Amino acid sequence: MRKAHRTAVAVVTMLGLSGCAGGRARLEIPEGAASPEEAVEVFLSAAREAVQARRGGAFTDAERAYERMAAVFGTEQGSIQRAYSAQEVRDRMVVLAACLRPVSFRFITQPDPGVWRTRRTTVTIELTRATEMAALPFRVVLGRGERWFIEQIDLSSFAC
Repeated sequence: MRKAHRTAVAVVTMLGLSGCAGGRARLEIPEGAASPEEAVEVFLSAAREAVQARRGGAFTDAERAYERMAAVFGTEQGSIQRAYSAQEVRDRMVVLAACLRPVSFRFITQPDPGVWRTRRTTVTIELTRATEMAALPFRVVLGRGERWFIEQIDLSSFAC
């Protein structure tokens, strides 16, 4: 009986720790960014990493990259993760990463000078993919916790 009790305690402890680890991994990714440029940089860097990881079969690394993308994508209320299920958020980030496929990027325009007062701005980047470049405007808003979130990416003149 004593051995069965220890086994049961070990199983319950392992289940509890695995649940905490899953929650902890998500909490390690800060929600939002300190500036509009940082939000765009984090998003595009994570999208690039996700595409590379999937191509290389490193699916766990790709999942982490999707979580980083989602952490800076949202509205004044915070990350998209607050409004949608984890699966829907993941699906949206998979589509965006696959569409953008960034190899590199550079800022073409900086935020408006009064960005902290207006609480929203547009930052345009030049995105380089395998054989093409495109200018993409990102609308970024100041939200929860005085953190910046990408609210919209204008893909109207962009071919996915």
